[in-house]
Amino acid sequence: MPRVSARDRLSVIATVATEHFGRLGYRATKTADVAAKAGMSTGSLFTYVESKEALFHLVFLHWFEMSSERLPVLPVATPGEGETLGVIEAGLRQVQMPRIRAALADDEPADVAKELREIIEERYALLEHYWPLLAVIERCAVEMPALEAAWFGLARAGTYEELGRYLERRMAAGLLRPMTDSEVAARLVTESLSWFAWHRREGRDANLYDDAAGKRTVVEFICAALVPPTVGETTACSLSPQRQP
Repeated sequence: MPRVSARDRLSVIATVATEHFGRLGYRATKTADVAAKAGMSTGSLFTYVESKEALFHLVFLHWFEMSSERLPVLPVATPGEGETLGVIEAGLRQVQMPRIRAALADDEPADVAKELREIIEERYALLEHYWPLLAVIERCAVEMPALEAAWFGLARAGTYEELGRYLERRMAAGLLRPMTDSEVAARLVTESLSWFAWHRREGRDANLYDDAAGKRTVVEFICAALVPPTVGETTACSLSPQRQP
């Protein structure tokens, strides 16, 4: 049998640990269970990570820092105070949403329907990719006050604020349908995206909807709700190009 590289083994351990921490939280996750699911003994697991704290740290190294050029020294050491939080904060800052940043810098978009669709698709794609890691952060934040403050107080709140600011500007300019509260509208949009891109995958609804069709429908629904229809036309948001007549 081909020999499994240390990088591949670390990736398997990190993937299994992500699943356990994301489903059970920090305290309820047991290193023995992670080892068994990863196909190794607990003793073998500790040749890759020094402790449970190091296993938790590895999850974020795996998602944010590990690349083909960078492999942590084995076993991954128990992190110092604040070290894991530092990796999380730096990693979240690296997750870019260029489309909404560009939109906030442009007061006169050539096509607001196309702009909105791209912003919604950008957010959906990020949630779809990072949802296992976001589940870890949200489950474990309730047990870790510093993580709770960093996530709920800053990172997540910042994404709501940014989208709310965009919606408020476009509504004020008459380009999007006015809503009573742009922040509530931003939250409604985000929760819709989060459920289809993330939360449904954690339960019995995971296979209830086709991924591609679900994504298209969510994007179309949000755009249809926010973009005022042009008289005699269908907005660019409501139908993707391949479905237009």
